[in-house]
Amino acid sequence: MRQQRERQGWVRRIGAWLLGAAEAEPRSLAAGLGLDEEDPGLRRLRRAAPVRYARVERLHRAAQRSFEERTRAAVCRDLEHAVRTALRDTAEAEAAAEAEAATRATRTEGAGTGALAPRADVLRWEADAAARSLAADAVLAGARGLNTGLTVGVLFSPVFLVLALVAAEVVPPLFGSALGCPERLTLVQALVCFSGGALGSVFSVVIRLREAPGTRPADTRAPAETTGDTPGGEAREEVADEAADVPGDPVQLARLMRQEGWYRVVVGWFLAVSLFVLVTGGILALLTPPAVPDGACGTGPLSPADHRSLVQGFFFWGGVGFLAGLNERWAYGLLRRGGPGADPATR
Repeated sequence: MRQQRERQGWVRRIGAWLLGAAEAEPRSLAAGLGLDEEDPGLRRLRRAAPVRYARVERLHRAAQRSFEERTRAAVCRDLEHAVRTALRDTAEAEAAAEAEAATRATRTEGAGTGALAPRADVLRWEADAAARSLAADAVLAGARGLNTGLTVGVLFSPVFLVLALVAAEVVPPLFGSALGCPERLTLVQALVCFSGGALGSVFSVVIRLREAPGTRPADTRAPAETTGDTPGGEAREEVADEAADVPGDPVQLARLMRQEGWYRVVVGWFLAVSLFVLVTGGILALLTPPAVPDGACGTGPLSPADHRSLVQGFFFWGGVGFLAGLNERWAYGLLRRGGPGADPATR
């Protein structure tokens, strides 16, 4: 029983790493604090800093949809701690205002507009940190989803190759025919080109993502700074928060990027196979494949030169497939230059 629980725990952890943390029952900020929504302290804090409190609530809700469980727990914990600190500070500020009758009007006016004790800025500080953490979590979700899709595509390629070879041996006899040695050799070369297309597409995506904007936490937008606790500053902060603070659903983003990664591998397959068909059929004369050795399909053993020719042919088709998957623009430009009707001057 213990081993079964440990195994299930490993499965859940692997699933959370690949697919994101399991959905949890959403809870409000007040529930996280163990307070009622109409708690006097919360109402006092809403009156004192309405924009900041609304921002913390928004980030608290978004944190519960985080891709990683540790991000979810850490952001919610820090935001709840910040609110507790602000609650204590607003209570102290109100008590001090009531105790000093001489400056009561000034203190009351300041507390009503959000000019709290300096420590109450912890709401803004923790909200800024939470926004950065959620942005980094979204970037992580997208990257992990894309890597998962690419990995699945690459791992599926050998399976597809084996199935193609098995089909080549099983299907023709059903129609009263069989593949000869030249046909088998051509099929193997096509599958080598096919594999190169998958690897090229993965390599292309990895290289492009290294310098793509918005793929690193440092590239994400930072929350806008305010000029103070003035109503105008809070209004500007509110607009910036609505636009940049809360990213989209990271779990949904990871799912979309998994599909995108798989799609990229499929594009590499089709481009590689398309180039193989065009080159082998003589339509695309820009590339000339190595000649098949005369003894490749003979009954006797292959000479060292024949072995080198076969290996060279496999590397040639693997390289063609890799280049096709590496850059779609390269493949499309190659087809335009070498296809029928192309201008000889552009070849």
